[in-house]
Amino acid sequence: MDYQVQAGEGDDNLTVLVRFRDGAEGDAFLLPPDAEILLDGQLLQADSVKRTGGFYETHLPIDSFQGVHHLVLRQGGKLIHDEAFNFAVMGLEEEPGDSLSRKDLVLKLTGLEEEDYVRVIATDTAFYSEGINRLDTIRNRQLILAQEDLVQLVNGPVQLILSREWEKTIEENGYPIGRISINYTLRREFILND
Repeated sequence: MDYQVQAGEGDDNLTVLVRFRDGAEGDAFLLPPDAEILLDGQLLQADSVKRTGGFYETHLPIDSFQGVHHLVLRQGGKLIHDEAFNFAVMGLEEEPGDSLSRKDLVLKLTGLEEEDYVRVIATDTAFYSEGINRLDTIRNRQLILAQEDLVQLVNGPVQLILSREWEKTIEENGYPIGRISINYTLRREFILND
């Protein structure tokens, strides 16, 4: 089982993508005709493409999707698996501003757990600059980009991408049978000055 929920700030809809694979990284396949996958009681339609194989996908409004949801696998009318997950929209309590100096940047995030994980990517316009690309542990819903981090960026326009990457192994009787991942992305741009 490979369950994915992907969304981004500014998008009207999110994507729920379900694949069943032959092994962890194996080929994706469609369920037999007597099996079905449901999201909150709604049947997901099967589709396939030659390159990536079979999948089940739906697009839903982000605004109405917050909260707990269930992905249910049934075969022959019998419940095979029920996986519950929580979806929350990540946001910023305050905007960082259009122009920032090279001092500690503290971002207060909403929609996260007290301790959570966010990928931080910051890029500038310089060809030789490596920028910032790392997974940060968020504590008390605060992300701190220290002055030493911002030294890696040149003055001028900076694109900041914050991506909540949450993944959980799906287990049955103590054995891994799949994974569920949720990804939500925020993007901001600002001018960095000395």
